[in-house]
Amino acid sequence: MLLRCPKCQQPLLQENHRYLCQNNHSYDIAREGYVNLLLVNQKHSRNPGDSDDSLTARKAFLEKGYYQPLADDLVSIVNRLFDDGASFLDAGCGTGYYLEHLINNADRQLEYYAVDIAKKGVAMTAKKNKNATCFVGSVFHLPFSDESLDGLMSVFTPYGAEEFYRIIKKGGYVIAVTPGRDHLYQLKSIVYDEVYFNEEEGYDLPGFRLIDRHNVTYEKTLECYQDIETLWRMTPYYHTTYSGNNDRLKKYESLDTVIDFLVTVYRKED
Repeated sequence: MLLRCPKCQQPLLQENHRYLCQNNHSYDIAREGYVNLLLVNQKHSRNPGDSDDSLTARKAFLEKGYYQPLADDLVSIVNRLFDDGASFLDAGCGTGYYLEHLINNADRQLEYYAVDIAKKGVAMTAKKNKNATCFVGSVFHLPFSDESLDGLMSVFTPYGAEEFYRIIKKGGYVIAVTPGRDHLYQLKSIVYDEVYFNEEEGYDLPGFRLIDRHNVTYEKTLECYQDIETLWRMTPYYHTTYSGNNDRLKKYESLDTVIDFLVTVYRKED
């Protein structure tokens, strides 16, 4: 088993409706199918991660297909890099949208895992991805054995460079998604008095080599104010912007904007 106990680092084995290590540390499997492996001392708040309302709104937004070109690109990368049976982690799974797209559309039959620090997000992910092992946890304290995974994806989430290096096998891959130069430029031009382009930044991953860097860029019409607001709230911009400026978006019942993702792929050196 790839999972290890977050308390003593011994292997975790599934036994009926729980995971158990040799030191009798036990973790029950929730009704939705996930297991909570987040220790109390790894929390920074009572309910860490995205709020339930935020996750519900994000789920509705993503299911409208606004970000499907990115999901399709991730499928293409996985088909190119991995063989059947490879172990693969969605590190920061959110609502499970990208993982579900992979499971349903990739040609490769992988062993899927998913982690997020938000319990509600993991519950959403587990409910619609029955073939994935889903758990609540931190990307900075991942309960995997050393060099046990063939790859992972990290889509608009915090990342732990040391943990990624520890858990990925030599020759394994990290797929990262961050904002592209033009991402949501039209939204920003409404909210900000002085608009700016994003600085395109991949991940800083010592011990990995960058093997691919490309953009997924397209124009999309946001069909209603609710979608405009949800998308804006999904970004870091919303939380660092004066509320009066955010309110400028309320005038719009639809909006055309550029969506631009930077996708970088890294290979762990042999």
